[in-house]
Amino acid sequence: MSSCRNALEELVIEEAESQYKKLGADVKKRVDLSEVIAYTLNRLPPMYATTQRGWVQQRKKAAQEMGAAIVKTVRNGFLTTQSDVLRQTDPIPAHELISQARSLAKLRKLFGKEYLKWKDVPEIVRDTMNSGYYQSLANGSYVNLDRRNSLLARSYALRRKTNSSLLANASKGNRTEKEISAEIKNFESYMSGTVYRYSNILESLVTAIIERRLQRLDKSTHQKINVDDVAAYVLNRLPPMYATSRKGLQNLRQRVKSEMTQQIINMVKEALSKVTQDPDRALSPLPFEKFNLELEDTLVHLRELLGRDDITWRNVAEVVEECLRSPRSSYPMWNAKHDV
Repeated sequence: MSSCRNALEELVIEEAESQYKKLGADVKKRVDLSEVIAYTLNRLPPMYATTQRGWVQQRKKAAQEMGAAIVKTVRNGFLTTQSDVLRQTDPIPAHELISQARSLAKLRKLFGKEYLKWKDVPEIVRDTMNSGYYQSLANGSYVNLDRRNSLLARSYALRRKTNSSLLANASKGNRTEKEISAEIKNFESYMSGTVYRYSNILESLVTAIIERRLQRLDKSTHQKINVDDVAAYVLNRLPPMYATSRKGLQNLRQRVKSEMTQQIINMVKEALSKVTQDPDRALSPLPFEKFNLELEDTLVHLRELLGRDDITWRNVAEVVEECLRSPRSSYPMWNAKHDV
């Protein structure tokens, strides 16, 4: 679902980060921002969008009609989700947290670059390989809750610092400050939530059901239907089910299996009927979809640079780290092309 996003997530994250900074040190140790965000999203109506127009409309509606509800629900989330400081964590499995933006977040962490975009990745990989700097890269090890929250709470200030630097350099290029500001905003929307461990389990389930239903349609009709449009229609009519732990994931899936399966199937049928009536609508994609287009070019360059045809957006961070940690002698093709 690269082009289907809940517009409410970013607003909830911003409010959760804002309230977190005001908490006392003892309270901060007992809360997990991912849990607060999931708690809030599970108690507010979903607002999925697949187009630029839909995204703007959903954001405007949320700001005008749900601002107070977001603030109140986030506050309740901090009170409700507090646990013992010595609690055992059982985070949601990593394979449940897969998206193009999350793959970029892994690379951003790997290289320690706060504002790394897909189009910048090939150059930084090439520079890193040239420098021989392999062993001191981030290893992706687990960070304890208190430390993780402390790092995440700084994200707002870090983003603003980075944004100020980018705006200051706007006049050096051909773009205006307004264009730079718009790109920064879109990039923040694209990356929003990637540092947190939560997932609406219905997204993958609904998409799988849609794909199965589409296989029953004739090929010409199938090709005209946008899966994300169908998914957004369904997800906006179902209660959100965000999970942050393995246990929560299992409980929600069991609830769906026992109580909601037929409801979801019927909703998918209804959505397909609606979408097939207007399959050729021409609307602009989500404002941050451009970054996924950059991703496609980046994968082409990385496959050539590293001599790895198996690189995809799902494994790109792992493959890049593997290559960087290996001796240069392991890549004779790369050496032949780039050694002077």
